[in-house]
Amino acid sequence: MISSATSIRWRLLRNLLLLSGFVVVSLTTVYLHLFWDQRDAFTDDELANLVARIGQSARRDAGGAVQFDLPDDILAAIQSDGLQVVVLGPTLDEALLDLPVGARARLPITPLARWQRVYMVVDSLAGESGPRMHTVLATVVSPAGPIRVAATRPVGSRQEVWRWLAGVARQILPVVLLALMLTMVITLVTVRSAFRPLRAAADRAHRIRPGNSAERLAVDVPSEIRPLVDAVNNALDRLDVGFVEQRRFTANAAHELRTPVAVLRARVDTLVDRAIAEPILNDVDRIARLIDQLLAVSRLDSRLPVVSQATDLASVAADVVARLAPLAVAARKEIALEAPDGPVMVWSNGEMLAAAIRNLAENALRFTPVGQATEIVVTTGPAIEVHDGGPGVAIEDRGRLFERFWRGGDRRGGAGLGLAIVREIATQLDGTVEVGTSRLGGAVFRLRLPPATAGARSG
Repeated sequence: MISSATSIRWRLLRNLLLLSGFVVVSLTTVYLHLFWDQRDAFTDDELANLVARIGQSARRDAGGAVQFDLPDDILAAIQSDGLQVVVLGPTLDEALLDLPVGARARLPITPLARWQRVYMVVDSLAGESGPRMHTVLATVVSPAGPIRVAATRPVGSRQEVWRWLAGVARQILPVVLLALMLTMVITLVTVRSAFRPLRAAADRAHRIRPGNSAERLAVDVPSEIRPLVDAVNNALDRLDVGFVEQRRFTANAAHELRTPVAVLRARVDTLVDRAIAEPILNDVDRIARLIDQLLAVSRLDSRLPVVSQATDLASVAADVVARLAPLAVAARKEIALEAPDGPVMVWSNGEMLAAAIRNLAENALRFTPVGQATEIVVTTGPAIEVHDGGPGVAIEDRGRLFERFWRGGDRRGGAGLGLAIVREIATQLDGTVEVGTSRLGGAVFRLRLPPATAGARSG
C-alpha cells in the first residue's frame, strides 16, 4: 500500500484542495470587507423592518386607546441590545410608546422632522456622551391608524456586527458552499482522470510475463509520464533481445554438444576393458542428460503456445515407469506404480507431463537407497506423487529447491535443473508442484494438475 507521504495523487489532491479553500476564503474575506462599508445601509434596512413590525403590532382597545403587542425579539433587543423605541401620535403631542422609559427625551426628534423614512447617524443622544447612534424616523400606517415611529440603536455594537455578519452570511454562504463543493468535485475528478492512464499502464505491466514478453506499456499517458513509459518499453525491448539471444545460445550449444557426446559414447563402447569403460559411460550419460535438460529449459523459456487436451494421467505415469524400470534394475533399485483402476483425466500436454514425471522419478531414483523402491502414486485429485526413501529435504531448503542449478549440499551427479524444469512445466500447465515428507522416510513431490473438465469449460 502506498503511504500518503509518498503518494503523488494524495499530494496533488491535498494541495489543490488547500488552494481552492484558500481562494474561497480569500474571496469571501474581500467580499466581507467590501460589504463592511455598506453596513450602515444594512442597519437602515434592519431598523426600517423593526419600525414596520412595531407599526403592525399597534391595536386600539375597546376604549380607543392605542396598545402595542411587541414581538419577543424586539423586547429582548430593547432590554439587552440598546434598542430604543418611541411612537408618537399624528400630532406628535402624545407618546404612545416610550421604551425604555425616557427614550423620547433622548431621541433627536424635533418638530421639523419630516417623518418620511429619515435615516440619521448622530454622535450621541441628547444630553449624553456615548457611542454613535443610528436612528430611523418614519410614518407608519398601522391597524390603529397613522403613527410616528422612531427607533435607534448604537452603531457598531457587538450585536449589530453579529447581525450584519449573519445577514451577509445568508446571502453569500450558499454561493461559497456551492463553489467549494464544485471545486472539490472538479479537483477529485481531475486528479482521478489524470492518474487513470497510469493505473492502466501499471495493470498492463503486471500482465507482462515470460510467455508474453512482447507486451508493452500503453503510450496513451500524460506527456509528463511519456518519457518514463518509453524508457520502460525500451528497457523491456533490450531485455527481450537478451533473453532471446540467451535461449538461442543455450539451444545451439546443447545441439552442438549432442554430436561429440554421441561420438564419445561410441568410442567408449569399443573399449575392451569394461572396468575403465563403465565409469566413463556413466559420466557420458550424465553429460547427455544435462544436454537434454538444457534443451528442455530452452524450449520452456521460449514460452511457445501449449496445446493441451484431455490426458490420462495414469497412462502417462505407467509409460514413464516402464521406460525407467530398466534403469532402476541396473542400479539395483525398484520403481513401483500405484494408480486407480480407471483413467484419471487431466487437462494437460502429454509430452510435457511425461517430461515432468520423468524428471521427478529420476530425481527420486537418484536418492533412493540400493535395494529400496521409488513409488509413483496417481490420485484422483488429480495429482501424482513421487516418493523416495532418501534423506528427504530440509524445511529451510524447500524454498530454493526448484531454483535452477541449486543443489544445496548434494553432489550426486545432478546439475540442479530437473526440479526447475518440473516447476516450469507445472506453471505452463496451470498446475502446482510441492515437496513434503514421504511415508517412506524421504521426500515426496506432489504434482497437481487441472482436471479435464476445467479445460473443457475454458475451451
